[in-house]
Amino acid sequence: MKQLYTLLLAGLSLTSCVSTSKYAQFVEQKPKTENPEQVQQSDWLIVQAPPAAQKSNYLKLENSFIPAIVYWGWNSTISCELDPGSTAVHVQRGMHQAAQKLNLQQVLGNRQLVVELQQLPGQFLYENKGSTVFLLFMHMTSAQEVITPRPTNLIVRYYLKEHGEVIASGESIVPNEEQPIRNLWKSTKKFTWMHLDLLESESERMGIAALTSIAKELEAFPYQTAAE
Repeated sequence: MKQLYTLLLAGLSLTSCVSTSKYAQFVEQKPKTENPEQVQQSDWLIVQAPPAAQKSNYLKLENSFIPAIVYWGWNSTISCELDPGSTAVHVQRGMHQAAQKLNLQQVLGNRQLVVELQQLPGQFLYENKGSTVFLLFMHMTSAQEVITPRPTNLIVRYYLKEHGEVIASGESIVPNEEQPIRNLWKSTKKFTWMHLDLLESESERMGIAALTSIAKELEAFPYQTAAE
């Protein structure tokens, strides 16, 4: 019986499955590279993001563990949906970077561009599954830890205003280019943080692409530049 308990504890130590609450802590503990307040809005370009008071959602989709005499198997899958405000700040940053590069303020003149972020990225699946086969004096373990994004496109609605009145409007959709990643050597926390860093970069890229697309659409409208 003592040997059985020893085997049980050894098998448990081989699995790195985390609970939903523990995994949520990994995500929430990620150091923030930028706060929403640090993205400075301007009077000629307003990017309206969802309220940051919303909470991230974590849902356990599967949690299985098979203990046997010579075989152990596990599968843990968690669905994660981040607070839209946490990714909106990076989209905003990308849009303001694009606006500066395109000299959009000079192009708009006395007009104002208002951009509403209607759909944002930030959904993914965390999966940890594997198995251990116990032999007489040894054991063999195979496992994989994967994060698979749900490629949510960025959808924005824009309004061009002059003297407070909307003179043009439209929509821009930017495809999400996130790809699944597999953990090869990092801890679960560091692996999750790596994914969140990639998500931040992708959100910024999507913001740049959306603003660039909007600027091209607005080229069809006659402008009076600030210099005039």
